[in-house]
Amino acid sequence: MLQRLRAAISPLWDHRVFGPVVKVALGFVVLIEGLLQYWVAQIPLVHIGRGSAPIPAEIFVLGIVFGSLYALIGMGLILVYRANRIINFAQAQLGSVPAVLALLLIAKHGLPWIVALAITIVGGALLGGVVEVGLIRRFSQSPRLILTVVTIGVSFLLLVLEVYTKQWVSGSLIDSVTLDFPTPFSKFHFTVGDHIFRGDHIAPIVVVGLLVGALAAFFKLTDIGVAVRASAENAERASLVGVPVKRVSTIVWMLAATLSAVGVFFTVPLTGLPLTGFVGPRLLLLGLAIAVIGRMESLPVAFVAGLLIGIVDQSIVFTTHTAGLTDPAIFVVVLVALLVQRGRFSRAVELGASSWQAVKEVRPIPAELRHVPEVRHGLRALAVVVGALVLAAPFLLGQGQAPEATIMVIYAIIGVSLVVLTGWGGQISLGQYAIAGVGSVAAAGLAVNHHTDFFVTIAIGGAAGALVAVVIGIPALRIQGLFLAATTLAFAFAVAGIFNRSYFGWMFPQPGRFVNRPVLWKALNLEDESSLGPIKMSANVKYYYVCLAFLIVAVYMARSLRKYRSGRVLIGVRDNSRAAQSLGINLARSRLTAFAISGFMAGMAGALLSYQNRAVADNAFPPERSIALFILTVIGGIGSIPGALLGAVFIEGVPLLPVVRDIQQVQLLTSGLGVLLVLFFLPGGLAEGMYRIRDALLRRVARRRNIHVPSLIADSRVEDEQHAAEDHAIAAAAATAEIVAAVGSQ
Repeated sequence: MLQRLRAAISPLWDHRVFGPVVKVALGFVVLIEGLLQYWVAQIPLVHIGRGSAPIPAEIFVLGIVFGSLYALIGMGLILVYRANRIINFAQAQLGSVPAVLALLLIAKHGLPWIVALAITIVGGALLGGVVEVGLIRRFSQSPRLILTVVTIGVSFLLLVLEVYTKQWVSGSLIDSVTLDFPTPFSKFHFTVGDHIFRGDHIAPIVVVGLLVGALAAFFKLTDIGVAVRASAENAERASLVGVPVKRVSTIVWMLAATLSAVGVFFTVPLTGLPLTGFVGPRLLLLGLAIAVIGRMESLPVAFVAGLLIGIVDQSIVFTTHTAGLTDPAIFVVVLVALLVQRGRFSRAVELGASSWQAVKEVRPIPAELRHVPEVRHGLRALAVVVGALVLAAPFLLGQGQAPEATIMVIYAIIGVSLVVLTGWGGQISLGQYAIAGVGSVAAAGLAVNHHTDFFVTIAIGGAAGALVAVVIGIPALRIQGLFLAATTLAFAFAVAGIFNRSYFGWMFPQPGRFVNRPVLWKALNLEDESSLGPIKMSANVKYYYVCLAFLIVAVYMARSLRKYRSGRVLIGVRDNSRAAQSLGINLARSRLTAFAISGFMAGMAGALLSYQNRAVADNAFPPERSIALFILTVIGGIGSIPGALLGAVFIEGVPLLPVVRDIQQVQLLTSGLGVLLVLFFLPGGLAEGMYRIRDALLRRVARRRNIHVPSLIADSRVEDEQHAAEDHAIAAAAATAEIVAAVGSQ
């Protein structure tokens, strides 16, 4: 009987397209809905008020409506991933800008709906094409790490563009409740259960269905569609057989941006437009979950997954009366999907993940020059200058800027933790600020509720961060690169949604009480102003120096790790895990060690942050901050400790300078635009520029002392050969042009 049943369902179960769809749907019914109903019935975590009653039909209809729109974001992510092997973190924002512009024109200026839809589609396609040609193509030869960070920088720029679009169309940032988006379908009404549906709920399903059918026909029946599929499998091989890979990439980005634009255009009339917030970030999370379930390659599975994610989303909102628990559920869905599907990812996916780990290594000073007097004296002079600037920073910036300078130091500690985890360990974390948030709450709760010693709270905050990081890092035993980045980003959203007093009140400080700074060693009071000779130091300045001391501790920990065997093991596992395993290295222990050390540093930074802010708010750890801190470290140079420090100074320190403090454009240069500019000229970050200057000075010393340094000479020869090749090509082109002109004149 079982064999007959298995033989009957095997054609569908093993089908290339329908098989994954059936498995995803079955997994949803058995796992997600079963767990949700059990959780509703058994765990009194929230005021549910509906007992264990079954979820009504109208909630499923709402889930299908919203899920179909979420699926467009996920399918756009898959298209870009198949073309470029990156996760496009600007995917939702590419659609938000043209869609928000069109919707505001409807609400504020009475633009006809059909014209607004045309603006959305054309604007999305143009914006996607401009981004690909102007930015993505310029970084096409860069490591996947750099190219993915470029998409993050693009998303920040698009957020700024969205703000200016709202101001330009609306005139001011007003409340969204005054906006109305009339559509041709609004007059149609029908009822399912207790919910009244409008035609606006049915139009998205029809439109998405048409788009999915059009995509299927495009990929199967058109030459460019076949070229897209070929390029997705192997871009180099496709280019060898004549496929225009660059043109294909541009078309893919245009399609992906159009899908997102249509999704946002039909979603906002149902949910409202937050003029003081953004639509894109949460849509990105939902789309990312859908794309992961689709294994970053299957559009049909992504479409079905979108419908199921929408049902989960609406079911949680219905059963809990709050949307805060949706993001933790999405985190669980992403985690389970990755762990279950790990063995079925394609070879191209594995290659894409490995190319993510290409991080430029920082070469130490050659042994031949380390004891040369000029080098030794130069290093000492540089250390004295840097040390003096760091110690004098609160006074140079003004003691009123001491809190901002302290934040810069704390962010530098988190940057060092990312160097350990990503730069050396090869594991991507886009939730590092969320880990710091766990350490912050743990330290603040102990300090306020139990009056624990300052250093003990810092240590426990670090331990809490290490524990959370190890738990998150367990999937890293099977998942790496881009997919682990998706997991940590989902964790950041989950922390922002659920880590508050409603669910973890026992960890948070008691309401109305502040985190007081201590008196260290019964002599150094961090709450009062004091004098050091003629110099008066405020409490904030003194706390700046305390945080600076912990930064030195973090740097010492990282340097010690990199110097000895553990650091070499991390680098070996990052570069070639199979070769490292063949040498007897325990991959699981090495990766979890990187997570633990990195998490301890982040938790320690979070604990210091709680004393700096003197309180911990429920919404103090937004996921956008985790992404911003990752960008900070990449801009500085994620392969070296000085890179993390330079990134913190560039992002947080430059805006504090008196010369540029009142210039608003500086904030733009230290955010999305700054990311693109720095990575365009220095793919290795600011640290690469610093080390280029160092190597140039070392070459001069070597020539003056007649010291043969093979590594420096090899670098200069490579550069000379490149310049000579460029000069030869220019001369050949000029000669050819002269010959053509002479022949043409005759």
